[in-house]
Amino acid sequence: MKKIILLLCSLVTISILASCQKNEEPAKPAVKQTQHAFPKEKPAIVTSLKIEMLSIKDASKSIPKTEKLRDKELKDKKLMKVEMKIENMTEYNIPMAASLFKVLDSNGKYQSNYPMLDELGETIAGKKTVQGAVYFAIPKDTVIEKIVFEDPTRDAFYEWAVEK
Repeated sequence: MKKIILLLCSLVTISILASCQKNEEPAKPAVKQTQHAFPKEKPAIVTSLKIEMLSIKDASKSIPKTEKLRDKELKDKKLMKVEMKIENMTEYNIPMAASLFKVLDSNGKYQSNYPMLDELGETIAGKKTVQGAVYFAIPKDTVIEKIVFEDPTRDAFYEWAVEK
């Protein structure tokens, strides 16, 4: 009888100890997202502008020393540089600014451009082509999924999806 009581007490003790332990799930490794490029398509024609997206690069480490970044804004972000070529297909001058572009990141949030000294910002003469860059500060753990051009004064809108 003593053996049965001792056995029951030890089973109850073991079950109590087992239930008190933390059920820790194994830590999931952080998935690092890779920034992809644009599909090799024809340039988009958006209200008499032929716009071609050329590349997306992480520009965080190649910032010119003359450029002063706002450290508080870039604390947990990376600076992405999107290079593009824009052709004015009309005979009239068309103003173009980096502020007309925004990106959709992989968190589903839109990010406006991050102003830099060498960003796109000029008037494109008629029948001329310019090449420029637009910068975006996006969270470090995200990538750019879509670039949006929106010019309300010219009623222009276009989206470029980044291939996966």
